[in-house]
Amino acid sequence: MARLVHDMATHRTPICLRAVAKHPAGGATGYLAALLMESGVVPTENFDRIRLEVWQEEYFATLPNPANRSLLKQYAAWIVNPRFTEVAHLSTKDESLRHRGSKAHLIAVCDFLGTLDDLNLDLGTIPQRIFDDYVARHGRTGKQLTPFIRWARTRGMTHLHSEYLQSDLADSTASAATNDQRWAWVKELLAAEDIGLSARVAGLLAIIYGTALTRVVSLRCEAVTFDGDSTYLSLGTEPIKLPDAVGSLLRQLLDVAPTGFHDDNTWIFKGDRPGRHLTTAALRLPLTKRGINIRAAKNVALLNLARDLPPSVLADLLGISIAAAERWSTHSAHDWTDYPRVRLTTGPD
Repeated sequence: MARLVHDMATHRTPICLRAVAKHPAGGATGYLAALLMESGVVPTENFDRIRLEVWQEEYFATLPNPANRSLLKQYAAWIVNPRFTEVAHLSTKDESLRHRGSKAHLIAVCDFLGTLDDLNLDLGTIPQRIFDDYVARHGRTGKQLTPFIRWARTRGMTHLHSEYLQSDLADSTASAATNDQRWAWVKELLAAEDIGLSARVAGLLAIIYGTALTRVVSLRCEAVTFDGDSTYLSLGTEPIKLPDAVGSLLRQLLDVAPTGFHDDNTWIFKGDRPGRHLTTAALRLPLTKRGINIRAAKNVALLNLARDLPPSVLADLLGISIAAAERWSTHSAHDWTDYPRVRLTTGPD
């Protein structure tokens, strides 16, 4: 990295994010890219998207079938790459996770197209039964093909059907946790001073409100409001009053003096890179080491909240879609179909 900085300073290498992205990924490359953008040396762009584009150029070039190379370049340019926001440091998603997921998805598509070549088939000639068998044999990797197959179908390239997208609901029983275990983890995080404050607060929000860490990590300071000793957090359209103990920890986190490029106070969970929030992995790792299964706890939280709240209220409070709220309500086995009539016919006590 020192060599790259030297070459940029001596004009041997252009000062641009693409030049940085061509170097092996690591903390130094990400920091340099963020520093160049925050200081105004280069235009603000999504560095994770640029890294992905550089990787695509190198990886697609290794594919022996030129037709597959052309197809994948088109799919990546039209579908995969536009999913990244233009301004990554203002994104409400963890773009580093999107980067890794996009690579895994494209590798899965490449492997599938390679298998078709080996079978002397293509997207237009492969029978549905062979595709279904491929998905069944490849498990999670096979399920990643759905977006590509749907795109190819809309383009008239194939007649295949693919309905293998995964969801939290499908996995909610895997690595299941009980509600008692969930609240035991809450109690543990409230007292665990040996865990970093950021991980404690993030874990509590995920476990209590069923909010994914990918969403928690991108919460902004403006989502927090105060009313005397009460602390409110807006995950959706309606602010939620936090339990006093959780609100106290959140206040402590916000009171941490900003340093360097973080003096704009954009993020609750400030990262090490200029202008960026923490990564999901930075929050998840300390919790995993303590034996806290965030995914299982999040699912239990959503199931319990869906039993207590009608879908419309759940969607407003947590900032999830009404469709997702309805799915969790169905999964919780609580029928809210009579809720509107009850609200209209039942007056205050």
